[in-house]
Amino acid sequence: MILPELIPESKVWIYTANRELSLSEQDAINTELLPFVSEWAAHGQGLLGKSIILKNRFVILAVDESNATASGCSIDTSVRFVKELGTKLNIDFFDRLKLYIEKDNRFKRVALSELHQYGDWDVYNPMISTLKELRENWKILVNSSPFVSIS
Repeated sequence: MILPELIPESKVWIYTANRELSLSEQDAINTELLPFVSEWAAHGQGLLGKSIILKNRFVILAVDESNATASGCSIDTSVRFVKELGTKLNIDFFDRLKLYIEKDNRFKRVALSELHQYGDWDVYNPMISTLKELRENWKILVNSSPFVSIS
């Protein structure tokens, strides 16, 4: 189970790398993420946050908002943090026009406009907003995804 210590209603943000992350890059990201998440706060109140790297491509931040809600400022802080990480490591986490698809353990990064060509592949939905969705519906069949009608 992904982040079992957090409740299913926890808010999540998915940052998708523009390429597969090497083990050393993942180590560098985790080295920066751990102190960031432990000190992450909203209006001076600490957030119960966690982070994880999945599939060597996705950086996930999650917050259990049952005690303190992530505010606009705290979310902006996390976005700036991930942008800075990307700059340091030469990784783009903000290209929203390409999505990762997977079939038979093979990954491809494809433009949204080309997604319809891969109907029998699975797509990783970057629009997930809760941990429950991430655990249950993150990877979905392209033909069943909302992205096919967009492309």
